[in-house]
Amino acid sequence: MCVKKSSRFGLYLGTWCLLGTLFLSLATVSCTVHPVDRSWVYADLRRLDMLDAPSSATDILAVYTRTTDLSVDVRVDLLDINPADKYTLKMVLWDNRDFSQNPLRIDISSTGKVLTIGMHAGKPAVWPRVIQNYQLDTVTVALNRFFIGERFRLDISTYTADPAQLADEVHNIRSDDQPPGQRAPLIVAFWEAFPVTTPAQALRRWDGAHTGPLGDRHGLLHILEGAGQYSVPVALLDIKNPASLAALNFMGHIPVLKDLYGRGLLILPDVANGEPVDIALDFSRLAASGFGLPASQFVYISSTNSSAPSTSSLPDQQQPVLGQAWQTLKGGYQAAFIPLEDRSHLASSGVTRLVPIPAPDALEATEGGPSLDVRRALISAALSPDQTDLVVVGGSLPHTTWGDSDMAYPSFKWIAAHPWIQPLAGHDILTFPAHSLPVVSPSAEIDHPWLTDLRSAPRNSITASAWQVYLTLTAFNADSRVQALHAIYLGQVGELLAAAGWAENPALHADCSEDLNGDGHPECVLANQKYCAILETDGARLTQFYYLDGNEPHQLVGPSYQFAVGLSDPSEWNLAEGLAADPSVIPGAFSDETTTWSDYTPTILADGMAFTNLDGSLVKTYRLVENGIQVLYKAAGPIRTRIPLAVDPQAFYSGPAEYRAALTIHSWTWGLASGIAVEVNTDAVLSAEGFISAIPFLALPEDPNLDYPRGNYLTFPLSLVTIQADGIFRVEIVHK
Repeated sequence: MCVKKSSRFGLYLGTWCLLGTLFLSLATVSCTVHPVDRSWVYADLRRLDMLDAPSSATDILAVYTRTTDLSVDVRVDLLDINPADKYTLKMVLWDNRDFSQNPLRIDISSTGKVLTIGMHAGKPAVWPRVIQNYQLDTVTVALNRFFIGERFRLDISTYTADPAQLADEVHNIRSDDQPPGQRAPLIVAFWEAFPVTTPAQALRRWDGAHTGPLGDRHGLLHILEGAGQYSVPVALLDIKNPASLAALNFMGHIPVLKDLYGRGLLILPDVANGEPVDIALDFSRLAASGFGLPASQFVYISSTNSSAPSTSSLPDQQQPVLGQAWQTLKGGYQAAFIPLEDRSHLASSGVTRLVPIPAPDALEATEGGPSLDVRRALISAALSPDQTDLVVVGGSLPHTTWGDSDMAYPSFKWIAAHPWIQPLAGHDILTFPAHSLPVVSPSAEIDHPWLTDLRSAPRNSITASAWQVYLTLTAFNADSRVQALHAIYLGQVGELLAAAGWAENPALHADCSEDLNGDGHPECVLANQKYCAILETDGARLTQFYYLDGNEPHQLVGPSYQFAVGLSDPSEWNLAEGLAADPSVIPGAFSDETTTWSDYTPTILADGMAFTNLDGSLVKTYRLVENGIQVLYKAAGPIRTRIPLAVDPQAFYSGPAEYRAALTIHSWTWGLASGIAVEVNTDAVLSAEGFISAIPFLALPEDPNLDYPRGNYLTFPLSLVTIQADGIFRVEIVHK
């Protein structure tokens, strides 16, 4: 009795033939649960073969054998086979009972036909069970072990179909051969692993619809699931960016990282995402610790303004590391992921090894597994006489097909199913041989605006926010328009530093004489011993508002551009418009939607400040009150204004933070469940929403047909109050 079965993974052809009463029960068992369905391991590998065939379907990569309780199994790895390919694979087997006579010959056609000839003349033919697996590009043959001797040897060859010509051959493979002494070392690494600033982006980058380079479902989820399901270690180079960790925590996915890290399947470097690298690393380490992730022996140095030149005089076109990034290597890290010109070797400089990152935007993962270029690189590395050769794949996650739901899983599965490939975990990289590079002295630190003031600023949470803004807006970006947009909003660092200085030495202040942000126009500061407000004359906007509780400052109000810029369509950017360059920004509290950037004349009052527009039709008066700040509007027409609340943002970025919200007809309360909160109350019509309104949708993939709440598009960690009124109305922002 023979059974024929087909599936999406290949064509199952034949099974055991029952060869007499003695083996009836045994053969029946082997038809149902057969060892050929179990995983192959490196110890089963007998031979690797170079790339030398005219077609992918006829190019032999590897041959394996194993003997189980029930069967003798032979597997052949081919470069790539598909149902449309026409080829023949021939196997000739001699067992130890007679290595010269009566070999068993098995001819396997790509069409599914199997022919067996020879061995045991006069006895029933030995019918093999043959599996052609198109997903894994393997052909596996299982034979009843009671008709094969204890040891055997093989010749394997492939032929083209029309005309039938020899394409590839491997001779004299013995069942007791030892595995080849070298495997193909592989590093899988991604940067821009989770670049998000809003819940909407988080959903998209986790499991987005119609995204990625091919417009399919795409995201970090598929990398993590693929790595976990198939036990392929992956490096997420910049996932320890505070914004990324905070967003993953908000979505509830930090436990996924912890689980995979505990299984040795994640490399999570500390991140130097900008310069000065010492400050950037402090933020990364603080966030990792706050979210329960361990410190790392690895560091990732992202692309910076320091670009290493070609150094053709060095061996193998290797490249030294230049710039302030080099300083990081003195910080006790054993290895650094860094752009290197030679991506096929590890390098070392002093006691630190340098790990190359992948080429950007290469097509490496496909629906059929790794691309042919990746497979060729892998088999070449496995056969290379240079034992330092390796293959590095991955790239910028939003731009690589590795994150595609239809490509990630087949590619991870293909790697895991080929034991001659060795995906390197962290401990493997730390012991892998490396080429030596010369030590290069660091170049001078880039003298960005505000850097000197930042280094001398008092240590408090406001200075931490200033550093975070600085690092974000000065990080290298290859897009010159993005660089220009970031430069426009860099001046807010000056406002944050002014507030940090006030928190260190609080005092009465009411002045509009100092240009805090370097835009050529003075800002107004209204402060006392408990509160500090920074106001802009264009729009009469409250850009920053702080409360001092003893010696601890708390931010209550902040513009959206403190947390993200460039969220609008780049075609809508107008770089000549200053802070209005990005139309998506909410430039502080009391930024009116129709006259956001109108000029106002400030007047210092005995108990506050008044701002009057050019025709006198609108006056905004700011007064510090016992528990916060009060704003009185006198308008000649209808007003719609916005108030972005940013309560202690460093709490969001440095560890788990739970937010609370309460809405009534005339008030909105927003803040940390175990910390400070702020209330906006008014006699006008009020509506409000926070980023936490996205929580009910986080457990589902992104749905482009779903009408998400407004909070889904707010930057972390904001809530937004909108007030509509006509004439005279009052608004208060008070802490609770």
